[in-house]
Amino acid sequence: MTSFNLSSMSIVENKRCAWLFAAFFLLLCSTINTVHAWEESLRSEIITRWQQLGGDPELSEVSFPTLTPGYALPSCESPRALHFIRNLQPGRNGIELSCDSPYWTQSLAIELHVYDMVVILKEGVIRDRPIHADHLTLVRMDTSSLHQGHFNEPEQVVGMMARRTIRKGTPLTPDMIEPFDIIERGQPLTIKLQRPGISIEMKGKALASGHIGERIRVKNEQSGSTVYAEIVADGLVQVR
Repeated sequence: MTSFNLSSMSIVENKRCAWLFAAFFLLLCSTINTVHAWEESLRSEIITRWQQLGGDPELSEVSFPTLTPGYALPSCESPRALHFIRNLQPGRNGIELSCDSPYWTQSLAIELHVYDMVVILKEGVIRDRPIHADHLTLVRMDTSSLHQGHFNEPEQVVGMMARRTIRKGTPLTPDMIEPFDIIERGQPLTIKLQRPGISIEMKGKALASGHIGERIRVKNEQSGSTVYAEIVADGLVQVR
């Protein structure tokens, strides 16, 4: 069996091997730098477009989820063009790159990550129960997957009611909560009739539960009639 030993090679052969290794290393570094150059250039263009649409470049990142490591675009002697297949938005987007000399087009998928402070539950809440400040915490998250929206201030959520049981660690979205009912069905209340130059108050009863700003059916205890009125405070509704 013949073994390979650098010490047994001639000085010329050693120099040749060293030169070949150095040339290969430089070529590899050049290829890596070229790949990183076009990716960084494209990222910069996309972030600039996002900024033009009102996005914050400091809170945004771009990734290429479908590209294999080391992928490189074809060479282009003319300025490369970038076209967005639809309006740029957080999450997955399609783009088309093109070149006139030599002519080529390339379709790519990109992911626009937009980060924000997001209100999440640090402990679970039960359906139809109010949400308190100690239920909540703020976490920096990629919001591109929060298609139903999110909250970035606990004050936006405190006092609201969970529409369903929500687990710990869940980012809260507008469809998960609703204003807390301050009037319950069957509750005695005051019906206020407001007209120009006239203000009348009557005793009544709620025929449905509701929150401030909601219109519910109420019964006038004096006349027995039923009307819709807007909840303006606890125990007070107004007919406009």
